[in-house]
Amino acid sequence: MPDFPNMRMQQKVSQNMSQSQVQKMSQTQIMSLNMLAMSGADLREEIYSYAAKNPALEIKSDRLEAGVSSSRTEFSNSSRFSDNTRYGSVSASGELASDNFQAALENASDERESLSDHLEHQLNAMNIPDEEKSMCRKLIFNLDRKGFHILAPVSFLESSNPLHTEGFLNKCLCLVQNLDPVGTCTNNYVESLFVQAKLSGLASDLTLFLLESYEHFDFLNPPQPKKIQKKISDYLTNQKKLEYKNDDTESEKFPLTKEDFTEEEIVISLNFIKTLDPYPARNFGSRETNFISPDVIVKRNKEFDSENETEFTVSFAREFLPKLSISKDYEKIIKEAGEKSSDGSEQSEKTKSELKFARNSVNEAKVFIDSVFFRENTILKAAEEIVKVQAEFFRKGTRFLSPLRQKDIAAKLGVHETTISRMASSKYISCEWGIFPVSYFFTNAAGGTPSPDTAAAEGSGKPGENQALSKESVKYVISEILKEHKDDKKPLSDQKISDILSAKGIKIARRTVAKYRSELNINSSYER
Repeated sequence: MPDFPNMRMQQKVSQNMSQSQVQKMSQTQIMSLNMLAMSGADLREEIYSYAAKNPALEIKSDRLEAGVSSSRTEFSNSSRFSDNTRYGSVSASGELASDNFQAALENASDERESLSDHLEHQLNAMNIPDEEKSMCRKLIFNLDRKGFHILAPVSFLESSNPLHTEGFLNKCLCLVQNLDPVGTCTNNYVESLFVQAKLSGLASDLTLFLLESYEHFDFLNPPQPKKIQKKISDYLTNQKKLEYKNDDTESEKFPLTKEDFTEEEIVISLNFIKTLDPYPARNFGSRETNFISPDVIVKRNKEFDSENETEFTVSFAREFLPKLSISKDYEKIIKEAGEKSSDGSEQSEKTKSELKFARNSVNEAKVFIDSVFFRENTILKAAEEIVKVQAEFFRKGTRFLSPLRQKDIAAKLGVHETTISRMASSKYISCEWGIFPVSYFFTNAAGGTPSPDTAAAEGSGKPGENQALSKESVKYVISEILKEHKDDKKPLSDQKISDILSAKGIKIARRTVAKYRSELNINSSYER
């Protein structure tokens, strides 16, 4: 009897521990499932946000960020060139009028030509190799509304293409930068000013020196010749001292042959810089480019040996996401603490607190990285199953899409259907036919099965095969029927199309024909 309270106490502790473990596991699962539902862009943002909160998580490299100077890093000092700025307040009625005017401007449609269209029209008129034109087009559609890079241009280089070298990329960058308006396809407005000045052929070495970098451009704040003169002199003097200490110091791109400049020379440079436009894309429409990066890349080996090779290579596009690792400094703290405890050394309260923080941070970072890997593995496994089912699509094109349900992929992977639903959300697969959302490959069967003659004509299988058609395949058949009868005196009605489909073994209602025809952007028989 006296042991019962102890037994009850042990059971209670055991229950509390198991409940704690279950709670911890469910939090990990929630994180993994949330990441699975994220798009590539959302995951990138989540990674950077989490790395800012947890110092134990390090971003080793990020190919898409390499070489890009974000416009967010442009001078945040609101007092730049503001020596003569006047400040005041506005009344409530004035503020309301201003808000109404701003709302009217924002709601007005922008009918101006977009920057991408303007640049692409010029590019199409140029007689350059197709490989260069293709890269230039990628650079053009990688520009934001200011004309600056969204992603680092180096991310468009393909390692498998021997032509894609740094020199090739620089040549393509120069081609786009020379298009009207001059100075787009740059990292930021300082580089844009520099490109405009250099291409003009009228800029002095002093002007190019001032526009070479943010550091030099800062000499112009405030734009007073005497102060600029002193800043340049001090900078060159310091650079000269550094060169004496280190012979390996990189030389300036535009070294100045003298250290003393007259105020007149500085005024000439200032006046020239004022003629340049820091935002040359400002006069074009505000239509923005939506950049889609694939999550999975499918490549087909057209000359594969069925005995020794696989026809399709399915790979996860890791280069579009940052590479993560655990901080070595935090791992070192934990390791050293373990060595001290084994020696029997006592730890101070501060050391214990630091050790606890380090361990928690490392554990949480590992859970985060595991969740990222879970997302990658789930997407990759699901994509491999999709490729198996949709093999004809990847061989022959979009009209050979087969019926497929999310529950079918879930059953093959042994997961819940909602997991596949999360996986399909905002994910993309790249193949030789283009970039498609994962949800595109999930389509129900439409209209039963085609007749043997139709199946053979479509190439979807051997004659006599009992193979269902997907919605996309039926839409393709409808478009082909309308092409065959385009010269008829009386255009085919939706009911007539339904009858022709029925004769081919594809039984769908007239209303369904009307729906598919509408999705094909084909007018009704009354309008044709």
